[in-house]
Amino acid sequence: MTRYERNLKDAQEGNEIEVLKAYDQKIKEQRTRQNASKNGFIRTACQQEIDRLMDERNRIEMAVAG
Repeated sequence: MTRYERNLKDAQEGNEIEVLKAYDQKIKEQRTRQNASKNGFIRTACQQEIDRLMDERNRIEMAVAG
């Protein structure tokens, strides 16, 4: 079971606020790391991670709402 599947299951069981807050925190950490880095490769990797986390967060939010 992937981290996303586990988080989706937790959100569907009623813990969506905690799961979404955790995603927000991870996104914030990646943005801080991205802004602090002068290395283009690391900045690109951070942006890819941010995009992935935001996509997973949105899919969880839509699954719980709908």
